[in-house]
Amino acid sequence: MKQWKTILRWLLAIACLTYLAKFFYDSRSDLSIALSLNGWVLTGIVAMQLLYYLLQGERLRIVMIKCSGRKLPALPWLKLFIIGRFLNTIFAQAGNVSRGIILKRDYGVSYTRYIAANASMAWMDTGMNFFVVAAIVLIFSPDLRIGSFAAWKVLTLAAVGTIAAPVAFEVLFRRLRFGLRPLDWLHNKSSEVLRVSVENLADRIYLLKIILLGLAVFARTILLYHLYFLTLGLPLDFTALAVFYAFSKLSFYVNLTPGNLGVQEILWGALSEWMGIGMAQGVLVSALARVFNTGVILILGACIGGWDLFRTRGRLPAPNGDTPAPGEE
Repeated sequence: MKQWKTILRWLLAIACLTYLAKFFYDSRSDLSIALSLNGWVLTGIVAMQLLYYLLQGERLRIVMIKCSGRKLPALPWLKLFIIGRFLNTIFAQAGNVSRGIILKRDYGVSYTRYIAANASMAWMDTGMNFFVVAAIVLIFSPDLRIGSFAAWKVLTLAAVGTIAAPVAFEVLFRRLRFGLRPLDWLHNKSSEVLRVSVENLADRIYLLKIILLGLAVFARTILLYHLYFLTLGLPLDFTALAVFYAFSKLSFYVNLTPGNLGVQEILWGALSEWMGIGMAQGVLVSALARVFNTGVILILGACIGGWDLFRTRGRLPAPNGDTPAPGEE
């Protein structure tokens, strides 16, 4: 079954890439896109990529500490965060799995709390982005439209739905009872994930830290997208960049093909077309982002020990740096 799932994912990726190839071939006479990547733009893109790992890594560390109740030293955590992203780039979910195993072994973070931290992070990140962008649009471009709808209304609705959904599910899950051990076990674990995420909202200091770091990540990403569009000769205004970022980020949570190859490009292209920028431009920005994201994390991960996991045939290093024999973990 797993083999068939992998085959289907690759077939979907091939179908998406074929569609994109046909799109660019059919549109070749109408496209006038000038790719300009000078040294300053290249330096800016790489710098923004590196800044992401510092900001997002610290943000996830704060969430992980809050959800697990364990102390996680900053530098070892940053290395673990980067290597996790490095492994995810090579094998889907490999980094998330290895990070969870190391956190449980070295710091006593349970798998349920690890999942809760990642779910809480994705939830708050998405909800906050929608709220921030809705405010930006309402203040600076209230007449901006997405299709036939006012952009700020669409964004506000998305923000409210994102924040409200886990709260509603948490209330619902508290009332459910199945009476079957496997279902009750799954229900209890899912309920704990939701409960931890919702209860953390009561800690104002924690929320303030997450929001401030989130705003820093937001500003960094807007600048990065500005540089991407600048390479295509499209200096978009601040509001358009914010809207594009808010919706394009959703593609990171939908993983239909290996690395979301082809799917992300089509989604970004459709969003770009929807905003009146042009589908080809959105596809090319996605491709640029993919190339730089992959290149930076592969080099960064390799420099801090990511390749050691392959050299040791995938066995995770013990806390003292030795490689444990099979079964020791």
